[in-house]
Amino acid sequence: MGESVTPLDIALAIRAARGHWAGLTRETAERIAGIVLSIANVQAVAITDSARILAYEGAGCPYMRPGQPVQTKATRQVLRTGEVALIERKADLQCPVPGCPCAVQAAVIAPLKVQGEVVGTVKLYADHPGPMPGYATRLAIGISELVSVQAEISEVEHQKELLAQARLEALQAQIRPHFLFNTLNTVIATSRVDPDLARDLLTELAAFLRHTISYRGDRISAAEEIAFVSQYLRLEQARFGDRIAVRLQVDPEVEAALIPVLALQPLVENAIVHGLAPKDGRGKLLVSLRRRGSEIQMAVVDDGVGIPRARLRRLFLPQQGSGMGLGIANVHERLHALYGVHGQIRLRSRPGRGTFAVVRIPFEVREVG
Repeated sequence: MGESVTPLDIALAIRAARGHWAGLTRETAERIAGIVLSIANVQAVAITDSARILAYEGAGCPYMRPGQPVQTKATRQVLRTGEVALIERKADLQCPVPGCPCAVQAAVIAPLKVQGEVVGTVKLYADHPGPMPGYATRLAIGISELVSVQAEISEVEHQKELLAQARLEALQAQIRPHFLFNTLNTVIATSRVDPDLARDLLTELAAFLRHTISYRGDRISAAEEIAFVSQYLRLEQARFGDRIAVRLQVDPEVEAALIPVLALQPLVENAIVHGLAPKDGRGKLLVSLRRRGSEIQMAVVDDGVGIPRARLRRLFLPQQGSGMGLGIANVHERLHALYGVHGQIRLRSRPGRGTFAVVRIPFEVREVG
């Protein structure tokens, strides 16, 4: 791959997979395959749908051309069973071409799934027989998870219920291209010095995205939301290193309390992306959940660049720009819908000094039985 390839390409390519798997065009499949090839130490990468080859990048094979039917029995078996296949010798690929001259000798083939249905495959190839390296297997699974999650998110977008729409709007802020760009950029940079860590980060990114669409209902326990926030923070700290010092303070009695889905994570993301990332030097982030009488207080405090007063006044207005405004307005609207005047966000900020965001909602726990 040339110098024009960037992590943003894969972010936009995955983002372009709208609707069912048919939404992934040959062009976007080729872009994803090319960038995976640039990350992985393998000889070739291929992506298929349920019947045809969408992309093939790497060591040449005259029979693996986009638009051609799926060639090998090994790939058809993965499409049929939905299970990852590890191929250690060329014969096990069961290529239908007698004496095929291609250099492929081993492979890992991972299924692409949407709502449990196998809709395609992603394949990494080696030019020597024997087991595929563990990192190649993890990378194949990680990429298949990322693409599958995007397709599942597109399915969620078809839901018309108010809750599904509110959750999706919050989710859109989390998976916007710059977040994928930054995380994938970290993966590529890390792969030069610690390939295993880079592949683990990619797998964690897929798990993070899948987590955002796994909730059912409008509220979850505070412990679940904190676990989700912690996962997000691990991805961001891999990017920023010791530039950001994070402190979590959670009262044990609050862990079982119910809070709205995705009520805390957007505030944490805003603090990092808009407050601490632009700051010169090191910064601090405090995330706390405490009980205050009949209420829960969730606070996110940073010592970042702060928010200009004119901007601060517009943050609660819906449809006012993107990024920070979208996330704050979304959380604010959902709190108001659930709790009325008892659910609200308060923001205080001073340019150059940081921002304090606090959410107060009634304390309640899920009834047993």
